This record gives sequence, structure tokens and C-alpha cells, in this order.
Amino acid sequence: MVKIILRTKDSNVEEPILWDNIFPYGTVPIFVGKRRKHVMDLLSALELRGASTTNEIAQYAIESHYSKGEIKEMGKSLLKRRTHYYWNHLNGHAKKKIGKKTVGMYDNLLNKNYIKLIDLPKRKIGVYFPTLLGHLVALGYDYNYTQTVAFIKNASRNSLYFAFLNDIMNKISLNFVQELFLNPIKKMIKQNRIRFDDDFRLNFDIIASATALKIREIIQKSEFNMRSKESKVAEQEKLEQESLKQLDILIQNTWFDFQDTKLEGKWIELYYPTEEQRWFYSQHCDLSDRNLIYKVMREIHVNYYGSYEQKIPLKYTQKFPLPIRRNRKKKIESANSAYYDRMISKLHDQKKHDMI
Repeated sequence: MVKIILRTKDSNVEEPILWDNIFPYGTVPIFVGKRRKHVMDLLSALELRGASTTNEIAQYAIESHYSKGEIKEMGKSLLKRRTHYYWNHLNGHAKKKIGKKTVGMYDNLLNKNYIKLIDLPKRKIGVYFPTLLGHLVALGYDYNYTQTVAFIKNASRNSLYFAFLNDIMNKISLNFVQELFLNPIKKMIKQNRIRFDDDFRLNFDIIASATALKIREIIQKSEFNMRSKESKVAEQEKLEQESLKQLDILIQNTWFDFQDTKLEGKWIELYYPTEEQRWFYSQHCDLSDRNLIYKVMREIHVNYYGSYEQKIPLKYTQKFPLPIRRNRKKKIESANSAYYDRMISKLHDQKKHDMI
């Protein structure tokens, strides 16, 4: 575990990494070196808090680790120094200068596309938010239940993949999302199969296959137990049936078809129902995100039906949820109503003209 020394009024304090990451050393370039503690805490604080300034990120990180008494004892300079560290890592400023010579540089998380500047309300005071790359790296953090929910909800703002996870989490449960999506990915991370020292999009197939393998495992285990002559514990049978029902709900809420040119628009309409949400996604998403969600949804269908030795149903039979169809119906009805009102008005005008 990496530790840093913080100078307080009375003594030095050893501070561990607040949110450790399970990625093997070297697989995430920004998590390499003595100063990786600040980068890990910076990215994680943004994932958990949401869009923030450097001062807000630093305050959140400090308050997550220290009590009010400890913060008071260390003085106001702690927040100021931490804010300065985070700003340097975001913008990639020089660590040290000897004359005209620069000795080392901080990681430029903005240029490296882990984090992006989403607003600049005041001069030199920006509001920052993680990118898709930042979200995927954050899959390696060992979050508790509450933190995992916050992470998925925040990441869903500019990622269709995480919006999909958020939707499944709300319709089934976080435990299901962890079992089917997050835990298999963490297993791949520990096996050094997911890396970020190359093009991060190379990980999309691995992320999709991690989920697919878990689906096959659940179904095949259930099929094996059904054919087995051994007596089963009632509780175990109940859990298996519950898992199969959850998989059915998952299938009902996944769609893919590259031939459907309107598919992306349907996803966006489904996961971002308000204009504000759609605007934020359109401004701050990564274009490769739609490729990731397609791969994941495709693998879900292929492995679900393949495990039952069935063909995937024709794509046009897959229906989007009723709320979207209802919304479209309302739009048509409202449009027809407006058209009707215009026609009535024209008829009245025509009658007045004829009377004259």
C-alpha cells in the first residue's frame, strides 16, 4: 500500500490510499509511480461525488478519510495543498524546475482522456467529470454497496453502458449487476486480461465476454442440477429459479441490431428521458461507448439463447419498453390535436370570409 507524509502542526501523518484499485501494477499508466495515490483518490472522488471543482474533489477526499477534529488539527493548508496536487495532475504541470530544466511532469489526466472539463464558470475554476475511459478504470476500485450505487449512477450520465447497468440495477438489483457484470470484470482485471497501457477500446470484447461467460455458467449449472438425480436443497433450488427469472428480465431489457439506424436514438431516448439528460450525454459522451454497449448486449443474447441451444429471435420482434411507445403515441396525438385545431381555425376564417 502506498503512503504519503502529511505535515501537520504537531507531527507527520502517514495517509494510505483512500480508495485502492485492484489493477496489477503497470496495467493502468496513471497508477504508476510514487504519486499514484493522488491520482487514484482524484479519479475515485470524481466517480463518487460527480461533477466537481478541484476544491470540491479535495474536500470530499479529505472528509472521506478524516474526522472533523483531525482536519481542524492539520489546518487549512491541507485542503489548499491537496487542491493544488489535484490541479497539477489534471493539467500536467511540471513537478520541479532546476533553472530552465524541467524535472518530471505530473500526469495530464485531461489530455490522456481519463477526465474532461465540462464547465468553466469562473476563470481557472473548472468543473470536471470522468470520461468513459475513467469509468472503465474505476471498475477496479473496491467499493462498498453505497459507493457502487453512486458510481454507477454518476457514470450513467455520459455512458450508455453504465446507463444500461443503472437500468438493470433498478429493475432487478445491485447484487445481480455485481454478480453478472462487475465481479466477472474484476476477475479479468486480477488475471491481467484488462489493461489500459494500450488502446482502451481493445477491452470491449473482454468486458462483453466476461458477462457472457457468467450467463452460460448460471444456465448450465441450472440445467445440470435439473438432470441430476441427487436430491437438492430447497433453498438452493429457489436461488437457481430466482437467477433464471432475473436473466429473463435482463433479456427483456437488451436490444441490439446494427442494421437498425435508429437503435442508438432508441437507447438514448430510453436511458435519458429528459432533454437535460440527453444534452449532457450528447456533450460529454465518448463515441466508442455505443460500440461497447452493442457488444455487451449482443453477447448477452448470443450466450443466453446459445445455452438453451436455441436460435436468437428475429431482431424486429424485440420491442422497446412501453413508456417509449406511449411517449411517441402522445407526441402523435398532440401533433394531431394541433393539426385539428389549425383546421378548425381555418374553417372558421373561411366561414367569416364567405359571410362577408
